[in-house]
Amino acid sequence: MLSALASGKNPGPASSMLKINGTEQMQRIDELAIEAAGAYAHVDQPQAREPGSNVAAVGPGHSLTAMPRYLNNRAASIYGGSNEIQRDIIARLVLGL
Repeated sequence: MLSALASGKNPGPASSMLKINGTEQMQRIDELAIEAAGAYAHVDQPQAREPGSNVAAVGPGHSLTAMPRYLNNRAASIYGGSNEIQRDIIARLVLGL
């Protein structure tokens, strides 16, 4: 895909497939992080997340960002073209619909 862009060519459906696959995998990883953090993922601790903060985290440190990251990354399937629009682009390019 990058070589096609560098040579001035259209990357075709590969860019849409990469976007869909990347956002869906990222969301699955975030869901696993929420599951691994358990109840600690649901505790809102903005003071503990601030850089240089001395506020102790409730639960393990990795659970501090699990929920904010999950919520932020849900938007990835929307910005840059929703995954449904990307699937439509793939159908048009590959199947000629």
